[in-house]
Amino acid sequence: MTLLPSEEARGGSSEIAVDALVVGLGPAGSTALRLLTDAGISSLGIDRASFPRNKPCGGGVSARTLPLLPPYLFEEIPHQVTSGISLTYRGGVSQIQDFGRPIAYQVRRDQFDWALLKAAVGSGAQVMTGVGEVSARREGEGFVVMAGDKKIRTRAIFAADGATSRVLRDLDPDAFRRIRERPSLRPFTSAEGFGELRHPIDARHVAIDLGLVTGGYAWSFPKKDSAWGLGVAGFLKPLVDPRGEFARYLESRKADIDAGGVLTWPLPNFRSVRHGRVSGLFLLGDAGGIVDPFLGEGIYYAILSATRAAEALTRALSRSDLGGQEAIAQASRDYASYVTKSLWPDFSQGARLAQVLYRFPALFFRITRRHPGLLVLYASILTGKHDYRSFSKAMILRTLSLLLPGRTPLSGPAL
Repeated sequence: MTLLPSEEARGGSSEIAVDALVVGLGPAGSTALRLLTDAGISSLGIDRASFPRNKPCGGGVSARTLPLLPPYLFEEIPHQVTSGISLTYRGGVSQIQDFGRPIAYQVRRDQFDWALLKAAVGSGAQVMTGVGEVSARREGEGFVVMAGDKKIRTRAIFAADGATSRVLRDLDPDAFRRIRERPSLRPFTSAEGFGELRHPIDARHVAIDLGLVTGGYAWSFPKKDSAWGLGVAGFLKPLVDPRGEFARYLESRKADIDAGGVLTWPLPNFRSVRHGRVSGLFLLGDAGGIVDPFLGEGIYYAILSATRAAEALTRALSRSDLGGQEAIAQASRDYASYVTKSLWPDFSQGARLAQVLYRFPALFFRITRRHPGLLVLYASILTGKHDYRSFSKAMILRTLSLLLPGRTPLSGPAL
């Protein structure tokens, strides 16, 4: 079926048919929709919200994300370039390391997400926003999704509808039952807001505090409009009182929250999501549990997962030896294999690092204070120089060089 323009689709026939439906139009969904459209795949993107819309998020886009973004995206939206880290322990004296090159680009999510969605629409993508409640079910070899009063038939679903994904809940109900029954799989928690610092730090640096937050860290990310994105998150177990932890951090920073107030948000536990259980279902970003278990970074992995999923479907549909539904089944297997074989081993190592660093934050702070070069290595994750497995190996070698001088050089580029 030839897709109608978005407004006609909204007011025209009550039934729509596409090859791929993208549910949720944040960074993951908008990226997948743009790439599917560019590949000539019949696609539609839907979202319950109307855009631009507010989104609780630190809004740090790591430098390693840039190759995955539409060209010139940052020319369209306000952003603050950060090139260093200001690290504190329990709100004490800062140790500052500037790396001399961008490690992250700080944005407001309403502007960033809107720019990504406009890039998808600019490529010819069809979207419907403000669709209200969404539900999904398997029907035959494909799926039926109800979006308000619209029935959408599709052969593949790209679920990008967040950590509490309704699509996953409908199509794999065991997923959320497992989480309820096993506390170790429950999502972590964050509390976030925008505000002003009464004693500002250099806006070229992200501020990270260790020790104030139980089993996690607190952050201050500068925004272009002089506001700061402030937040706390726990990564060893869900915070019992995220708002209370956040209030302590605000006091330590002498920060005032703006009228938007404080929002809490779940950070999915990657161990809770099993990919590949439903043929034709691609779980992206938070919906797929694809959030960094060490830094809590979600934007990069949302966009990376969307890119790999769209590539898998494009590649499978181009094969002459596969029929339509067979190609979609192969693509979902290929994508699930990528997640479990490439992402999960690295996330497992990141989770092990979190167990050490967030249990013993004072020790890590003392070591980096004595040897600031280790902070350069820490920041190398954000630039893509290291993943957690290579980071851990390099960290061990550099720590040994401190204990055994002359055996392993500590100097040298890490970014």
